[in-house]
Amino acid sequence: MVAPTEPILASTLWTLHRAVQDQTTSNPASRPKRLPTGLPSLDGALEGGLDHGSISCISAETNSGAGDIMLAALVSHLLGEPEAPATIIDTTLSFDLRRLHGKLVHALQIRGRDIEEAMTILERLKIMKVFDFVGLTESVVEVRESLECRSANSPSHILRQAAPRGTVGDSEDEDEMLDIPTLPSLVPQRSPKGIPTPSLLIIDSISQVAAPLIKSNYVQGQALLTSFMRSLAHLSRTHRLSTLLLNGTTTNSQSKEDTPSIFLSCALRPALGKTFAYMLDMHLLVHAIPKTAADARRVYGGKHEGKGEQEAELVEVIEVLQDRHGGRVGKWTAFTLDTSSNLAEAL
Repeated sequence: MVAPTEPILASTLWTLHRAVQDQTTSNPASRPKRLPTGLPSLDGALEGGLDHGSISCISAETNSGAGDIMLAALVSHLLGEPEAPATIIDTTLSFDLRRLHGKLVHALQIRGRDIEEAMTILERLKIMKVFDFVGLTESVVEVRESLECRSANSPSHILRQAAPRGTVGDSEDEDEMLDIPTLPSLVPQRSPKGIPTPSLLIIDSISQVAAPLIKSNYVQGQALLTSFMRSLAHLSRTHRLSTLLLNGTTTNSQSKEDTPSIFLSCALRPALGKTFAYMLDMHLLVHAIPKTAADARRVYGGKHEGKGEQEAELVEVIEVLQDRHGGRVGKWTAFTLDTSSNLAEAL
């Protein structure tokens, strides 16, 4: 029988919360900057980029520009901080390391740096390949243990009580997979200089392993996914970890529910349902739209293209569906890929 968690006085939590606020206010240099995505227009829409200490999710169709945004953010993270680690949990088994190396070399050339640095930078990147949801949870536990080893100062005894570390059971026992902490830590792990150490975790994609669970047993699948997301949120807040999830989409043109997109023509809906969306700090959606009014007439006009008819040109749009801590909902930007498969502004 599992013993109940000891209660904590609300005054204790509030005192710690005020201490963190006072320290951040008195030392502006300690405020963690947002992670740039590498696309200026997107960084402008996100008011600087992705937040540290939170979970961001990009929902998109397979083979869309979401993968390029992920790689651009990864390159920005690895080049922005000389010692910043990153981890990719690949559930699709399709991560292209050669493509990432090419983007690193391209970014180093733009910055006027030696391209030989690319191999040294890749030493700070860990790639984990998993096949199911159990493997995903075990990989996240390994990430947590790695972050705890890197932390120079461990949290106080009070904080360990306030946010007990979650545990993951053995792969053979799927009924008791997660023991989830109920209260978050208030003070992030810091480097000896007192500045939060930025880290990046990418899961590509969460719907690849979670959707089969929900499809086979909806109630149990949603319960496991909810427990996992709570544990992941606690990990992100505790270690100032920038967590980026890639999620699939579904298309249901006959659904009576309003589309979450600000574009009425978008029939895509994020996979894994509304419950999953409630557990995200920021939710982004990527989809394609016609580039010009003439292209829109070709796509939506209902006329078949003749032999001399020009094919409609499409651009991809990324928009903010949800923002828990800011007012960025509804902001969007359009982008394309240049001849080198790098992100470019859609003119």
